Amino acid sequence: MPHPDEPSLVEYVAENSSATALAVYGASDPVAAAAALRIAAADILDIRSPYEPDDPLPSWCAVLDEDGVPVLHLDMKDEIRYAALVVRIILDRLAEAGVGGRLSPRRPPDPVFAYDGAADLHSGMTELRELDDRGLPPGFPEGFPVPEDAVLVMAQRQRDGAAEHVAWRRSEGPFTGYLDRLSDYGCMFGVVPRSLTFDRAPDMVKYTLWRAGGGGSVTLFAAKTRPRHWYASVVWHPSAEPPPAPVRPDERPDTRPVPSGPAAARAVTEFLVPAPLVLGCEALIAVTIAADHLRDLLEKAPDRRPGPVVVASRLAPVFEGLAEPRMSAVRHTCLTLFANLMATGRRGRPAGLTLVPDEDGLLHAADVRERAREVLDPGVLPAFEAGLALVKVGPEVGGPLTEIRDAPVPPPAERYAWLFAGLEPELLAVTRDACWQIAGAPDDR
Repeated sequence: MPHPDEPSLVEYVAENSSATALAVYGASDPVAAAAALRIAAADILDIRSPYEPDDPLPSWCAVLDEDGVPVLHLDMKDEIRYAALVVRIILDRLAEAGVGGRLSPRRPPDPVFAYDGAADLHSGMTELRELDDRGLPPGFPEGFPVPEDAVLVMAQRQRDGAAEHVAWRRSEGPFTGYLDRLSDYGCMFGVVPRSLTFDRAPDMVKYTLWRAGGGGSVTLFAAKTRPRHWYASVVWHPSAEPPPAPVRPDERPDTRPVPSGPAAARAVTEFLVPAPLVLGCEALIAVTIAADHLRDLLEKAPDRRPGPVVVASRLAPVFEGLAEPRMSAVRHTCLTLFANLMATGRRGRPAGLTLVPDEDGLLHAADVRERAREVLDPGVLPAFEAGLALVKVGPEVGGPLTEIRDAPVPPPAERYAWLFAGLEPELLAVTRDACWQIAGAPDDR
């Protein structure tokens, strides 16, 4: 039967298809309501992906108990056309169970802090609903210094980990003396690469933090807004490695020269990720920079010639000096990265895209190659395919890079190993070096 709230629920799911959260409030039997939602979740997981029939439509569908309220969480990867079906499945299962109450979008709990987006520095976090009697997340060690005369504006826990983050704000001036208090508490400090501080906020000061087996980071910065506010941000994890070369903290703004090129990429990746991911992440950085460089070339004044001819004429000079096997490696690496993004549901499959291996076992887009061969000289086809793969895939890998950069602590290797599935270290190294050459960056490693 029609449900009076059904249209508004469908609208909500369509607008939040990648982060749906539907709760049953006021249920006469919360246990039965949760059971009905779990049956609905199983039904939703039976819906097949329109792009991969062997895979379920949602990348995640689960029922959680949140303060005694059953909540169905759903990520169906922006497939809004299934919103009405999903809502109907949930309503039918609740009706079959005879559960009273009301299905509606989950209402966020009252915050335990005055949220300030300027302090929201990290990805993959959830807000904490409770703090201990110190006003800190419970995982922070006993006696941890809390800044004086500051307002708590952030308290978070890592969604799939043990790291916690807390931040405070002042309006009267910077957090002078706070690093000394942390030092007196017994914390050791380590250096953070300059590339991770210069573009986040003016006057940023950041160090790694360690004490008695645990640690994370401390960040002091001022917001760009007016009136001006100052922030102190601390991440803590119960297990951490001490800094390899401890330093004495300095509250003055970081004025070290800003590095660039391969050496900077290597320093950042070695700091951000475990050793098995360093080469892959170096390649990702090089891919995104080369893609930006090529996109600038392709956005010149329009040309009346056929599209592939224009693209090839602008790409070919950039690839001079790259042997054809290296161009093929770049193409294969980019297309493999995109295939891995599609396989995990992070990206849908574009219409008409067919990826197949060539005689050397390297991926190419068959439909693109077929159309290009009709108008291009065979000599420019490798540059055209490699350049097009870079331009299309470069922005797509920016998402994982941002996640890694903004993670509160270095992720375990298995969290991103899927992204490099099927890519041997030799291919990643060739792609990395070729992309730096395409971008015109000197090899200063």
